[in-house]
Amino acid sequence: MSDRHGVKARVAGLLLFAFALVPPSESLACSCCTNTAQRRIGDVPLDAGRFDEIVRLRFEEAADLYLSDDDGATVTGIDKPDTRYRLAAAWQDGRLALTFLDTAGRTGTLTLARPQTISLFEVDPRDPAPAGGVGPLLYKEWKLTAPAAGNGIFANGTRDGQTLTLILHGRGHNCANAEDFTHWTLTTQGPKANYIFYGALRAAK
Repeated sequence: MSDRHGVKARVAGLLLFAFALVPPSESLACSCCTNTAQRRIGDVPLDAGRFDEIVRLRFEEAADLYLSDDDGATVTGIDKPDTRYRLAAAWQDGRLALTFLDTAGRTGTLTLARPQTISLFEVDPRDPAPAGGVGPLLYKEWKLTAPAAGNGIFANGTRDGQTLTLILHGRGHNCANAEDFTHWTLTTQGPKANYIFYGALRAAK
């Protein structure tokens, strides 16, 4: 009887040893791990976890206005558009206030209220996976869309069904981390305005 127990114990020990030799990405499914060809696209509720990470993001001071080959002729909804702006951004009472200052000293603030949902675009771009065994880095876009509100140089382009969309760009695994995001784009949709701002991000420590 004792010999049988001894054999079982030795077999169990060998199995545990063999399991330990398997790389973590193959032996355990982890919440942050990603897989080759993975795709996640769609709208989901903007929960506290994702929102807290978004609030941790800091906008760099420089913001650029996108100009196409027509040199800004299609830009509408901004009083005397400029090419480069100084930006100050802050969340307050569930709203993101983005204040732009152009080179002539004109200013205006665009306000984006926290929406109920967030649009996710997270896909494997098929780049070589980094070391560590947790899978490839996904290309990520998180989109927040809400009715446009603004003043100053933006006052004439924020009415009649106009909306703003803030797009956060980056790369990372499945977990929500502010550190994944490095750039932003702000677009407007509707009959009163047509413009795109863009700039860089960093995560607060």
